[in-house]
Amino acid sequence: MKCLLVLLCGAIAVSAVQLPPTVPVDFNLEDKVLSDIADDVANRLEQEYYTFLKTGVETPAFKQLTTQLANAHTKKDIFTKDLTELETRDSFVVCTLCRSIMRVFMRTIRDEDGELHGENSGAIMKKIAMDVCRRLNLQTEEVCEGLIDAELPTVDYIMRNSEMDSQSFCSLFLTFNFCNTGSNPDYNWSLKIDDKVEAPTSSKGDTPRQSESDIKICQFSDIHHDPLYEPGSLATCDEPMCCQRQKSSTEGTPNAAGYWGDYRDCDLPWHTLESALNHAVKTEKCTYIYQTGDVVDHMVWATSIEKNTGVLSKVSGQIDKVFNVPVYPCIGNHEPHPLNLFSPEGVPNEVSTKWLYEHLYEDWSKWLPKETKETILKGGYYTVSPQKGFRIIAINGNDCYTDNFWLYHSGTDKIPQLEWFHDTLLAAEKNGEHVHVLNHIPSGHGTCWAVWAREYNRCITRFHKTISGIFNGHSHKDELKVHYSNEGHAISVAWNGGAVTPASYKNPNYKVYDVNSETFDVTNHRTYIFHLNEANNKPTEEPNWFLEYEFTKEFTEDLSPAGIDKLLDKFAENPDLMRKYWRFKVTTAEPQITAGCDRFCLADTLCVAAIAVNNQRERCEELMERLYTSLDNEEDDDGSAAALSILSLTSLLAVVFTMRIGF
Repeated sequence: MKCLLVLLCGAIAVSAVQLPPTVPVDFNLEDKVLSDIADDVANRLEQEYYTFLKTGVETPAFKQLTTQLANAHTKKDIFTKDLTELETRDSFVVCTLCRSIMRVFMRTIRDEDGELHGENSGAIMKKIAMDVCRRLNLQTEEVCEGLIDAELPTVDYIMRNSEMDSQSFCSLFLTFNFCNTGSNPDYNWSLKIDDKVEAPTSSKGDTPRQSESDIKICQFSDIHHDPLYEPGSLATCDEPMCCQRQKSSTEGTPNAAGYWGDYRDCDLPWHTLESALNHAVKTEKCTYIYQTGDVVDHMVWATSIEKNTGVLSKVSGQIDKVFNVPVYPCIGNHEPHPLNLFSPEGVPNEVSTKWLYEHLYEDWSKWLPKETKETILKGGYYTVSPQKGFRIIAINGNDCYTDNFWLYHSGTDKIPQLEWFHDTLLAAEKNGEHVHVLNHIPSGHGTCWAVWAREYNRCITRFHKTISGIFNGHSHKDELKVHYSNEGHAISVAWNGGAVTPASYKNPNYKVYDVNSETFDVTNHRTYIFHLNEANNKPTEEPNWFLEYEFTKEFTEDLSPAGIDKLLDKFAENPDLMRKYWRFKVTTAEPQITAGCDRFCLADTLCVAAIAVNNQRERCEELMERLYTSLDNEEDDDGSAAALSILSLTSLLAVVFTMRIGF
């Protein structure tokens, strides 16, 4: 082994090494190595930075550490991708910086002689944060300053009013990679679940087939309207979001933003949202509308209460204007200012999210009864019964979001909403109601806290006979997710609405579900899209919206949890069927199709469908192993898969030891 490491280190000197496309999730040997090295570098950086704060002296070691970290990461991905989607080098840098900078902050805040111990230390904290941003070339000055100004008061309050240590903080923030080494008893609790009903002994398979009496529910998710979108402006900027500036020097070039939107880190123009809504109302007779969060754009460094509330009201007003039917929204992580931050009750007004809940109730009250006001103002969640025998529960899934810094204030203040969720389901069961659950962030998403997801899934399992459907957003992907009981029985299916915004290289889409009028089970669904490049070539014409696919015609007529679980088996056995699912998942967007989906991409796509709690991966591992076998057995397999596996391992180790030698 030692000789292998020496050879790998020597190879670095003569050749550039490509990083693997995904980050390992399981805490295996390679993760342990990465974590130990990140901790070693973080300790050194903490000491060097603390010395710099005390003396103003930049030692050679300090300069070397910060320069090498600055050169080790990509500039945009840290801000535009979910943490679970980062390349290994970016994850390494984020983990290292998280551990070191949080130690510096906590040390200087909590030590009596610390520079940040006293009140009114915000200016010093901002100076430190901006210095780190510049030294490590994290983003542009504008982006760093905007984010720091917005989030610093909340971060300062949380660090002064919690006992969270840096290791626990970073383990929770980066839960699903090598950075997770901590455990905190306050962040591992269990709900009291009603046990008067026998646990499921088999997968749920009683969903009726599609019929003419089905009602239709239209879902619009992740609209991300950008009020500053400018066709012809620069679509390839350095900031996390583009298509707003430099039109005079960019228009007519390949870097110019398209009229109807742009695949490249850009959000949705108003006229494209109008086009989507108008097409839906002309094409489908929706009984209800589900709007599953993220109305506000990705210009995360320049949010404000005024801007966010303006966008929220404008979009909800347009939906109400176009559709003369009830609309049921839930809250996304982009709605608040600052981004992602959803405070608990009882915190000072200057760091509270109360203003958002008040505004949302005012916006939503045109669709919702007065009885929803109490819980919306409490935490952005509600329940309503649109008709006899049918109930909708819209929850604020941002309680599980690891980018929500209030999660680090307390692990237990996330319990009350789940208790309300459980009790609402229990009442629905007693009343013989069928329930749809709306939740922006899928519980199995890589940024959903596993303890919250576990307890949420326990509720789904207990009330699997009552819950007829779960509807999510956030991922921008047209995908599904099977919920399993602890015994491995498929007990529910969560359907994701994709995204109206083209950000993250997708075609704009919306979805329509056929729903049984008595049980309210989903019996079919279809997705409408238009090809963005084609539309942008004809800016004066309306986009050519069309039916991309119908689920029952392409995959299966059995949309029960048991039926979808069997479909996952077919995906594992038939790579071509798996590839078809992936193409629809990314809305057949030209950049995605051109890049393709290799064996690791296909395995990840399959695993996402089989994971509803991130650290419960048994079904995923089983399916992934079978898929790899099927791929290996394909007639056109020329051995490249095995070579790629070796390359990925070699690349990972090479990066690790490059960093080790450098520091």
